[in-house]
Amino acid sequence: MPARWRNSSKGRRPRVGDAARADLAAFLKELPSARPLPLGKATAAVNSAIFPGEVPGKLEDAASRVPAGMTILKFGSRAIVGSYPIGGEPVVLKYYEPASIMKHLTYGMLGSRCHRSWVAGLAFGFLGIPTPAPLMVAEWKSLGGLWLSRSFLATRHAAGVPLAEFAAGLAADDPLLHRVAGSLRGAFSIMAGHRAVHGDLKENNIIVTPDGRISFIDLDATAFLLPEKEWKQLWDRDRRRFMKNWNDTPHLAAAFRNVFDDA
Repeated sequence: MPARWRNSSKGRRPRVGDAARADLAAFLKELPSARPLPLGKATAAVNSAIFPGEVPGKLEDAASRVPAGMTILKFGSRAIVGSYPIGGEPVVLKYYEPASIMKHLTYGMLGSRCHRSWVAGLAFGFLGIPTPAPLMVAEWKSLGGLWLSRSFLATRHAAGVPLAEFAAGLAADDPLLHRVAGSLRGAFSIMAGHRAVHGDLKENNIIVTPDGRISFIDLDATAFLLPEKEWKQLWDRDRRRFMKNWNDTPHLAAAFRNVFDDA
């Protein structure tokens, strides 16, 4: 399974973080939480930690076609995203379709954004970084796997509101704001320890519950176990993108200015 991660520790003296990165590398190599699922002409898998046995039929049906009554959350050129109840809870369904002939081929040969998001969701769960658990992935390929027609991803729903909306009404000394900042710092510290990046830290990709619990979503650009030089460049880009969210809110910029300090 193509995924953007590499173990760059070979051939040098171990240092702090190497054991943790080796554990993640082993997890990514096998993806023990994933179980293959027969789904017609698609290559599909489910999260066996959530579905140790039978998979809900409505979920398999949703993979093949957008269900009637799905609430549209996003209708873009690259993906349709919606919410639909399955098994008594809201599930986020994401339908990807490559936007060009080159993308059909690139995603087929090198791996799609959908598959990257699936791997990232499992990896975040393994690392203890809060994100809605991925439930199922499916991809339709042809020409010996060189051509990707379309992809599907289902995850649990992230309860709450985007970070900026949550924080907008909080004073600089509000305990909830400090709780969120501490949770962000902890999550970013774990990412840094595994040379990981999120890749798209817009405020609406961090969801917060009313009591201040965070959750990262939209993991399409996430990468793990990068060579140190490449990781530092992308990490700095993550930092700049995150801080850009607070250009017009100085008290939030101040509250969040240290969340990357453990990198």
